[in-house]
Amino acid sequence: MKGERGFTLVEMLVALSIFAAIAAMGVGLLRSSVDTQDAVQERLKAMGGINRLRAVMANDLAQAVQRSTRGPAGEAIPAFIGSSNGFAFVHGGAGSLDGSSRPNVERVGYALVGGEWRRATQPMLDGTPLGEGDRLVGEVAAVVVRYRDERGNWNENWTSEPGDRLPRAVEVRLTRTGRETLTMSFLTAPTLPPPTIGTPAS
Repeated sequence: MKGERGFTLVEMLVALSIFAAIAAMGVGLLRSSVDTQDAVQERLKAMGGINRLRAVMANDLAQAVQRSTRGPAGEAIPAFIGSSNGFAFVHGGAGSLDGSSRPNVERVGYALVGGEWRRATQPMLDGTPLGEGDRLVGEVAAVVVRYRDERGNWNENWTSEPGDRLPRAVEVRLTRTGRETLTMSFLTAPTLPPPTIGTPAS
């Protein structure tokens, strides 16, 4: 019919260009949404790992006990010994996971080994060394540990002698590659006061 006409080539090209631009924007928004979701999942996973780390260390240190041990050669090992990059101590609440007969106390150690913050235990409380342990945090560039004494002073080394004394608190600062420094503070089990001699029982 007269007066009727279709789209010109120029109009088709303009329409296709607009459609292509809209499609590209949609793909970009979708990609951004997927990347954001992945980043959130990674962040939540990392936070979950840090929360588990805090829980494990807090549980161990809260049950520290004043109990010295013996090493593989029979040497005396203090109840709690620590340096600026790790520490080891005896703690309670170590029930057997497989139902086997074993003491409810164990010696546990935390240390930076090969860029990993690891937790190790001893097969037996006396006469055996600490094992290789399990990785708790990877990609650790450096660690600084401090110990707070009964006077409120912080020290980078600790020994339980004399009297198997325990630090009042432990601070662990982990410097992780490509991430912010993680600083954690934990209270230890309260040290029992020495018994009073000559006091009649009530």
